[in-house]
Amino acid sequence: MRPNITITIPTPYLPIDECCRITGTPMGTARDMVRDGRLPIRGKGDKPRARVEINMAALTVQALIECNIALNA
Repeated sequence: MRPNITITIPTPYLPIDECCRITGTPMGTARDMVRDGRLPIRGKGDKPRARVEINMAALTVQALIECNIALNA
C-alpha cells in the first residue's frame, strides 16, 4: 500500500516579482520563461495590461509529474 502525502500550496498565484525573490531568478529570465511558456501564468482575460501572476499550483503539479509520482487531484 502506498502512503498518502498531502502537499499544501499556500499561495496558488504569485506576482512575478515575488516569485523571482523567492526563487532567486532574475526578472529578465523569468519574463523570458513566461514568454516561451516555461512558467505558467494566470490568464489575464480581457485585461492585457494586468500584472503577471505565476501559477504555483501548475508548477507544483509539473514538478511532481517529473518525479514519476502518481497524482490524485
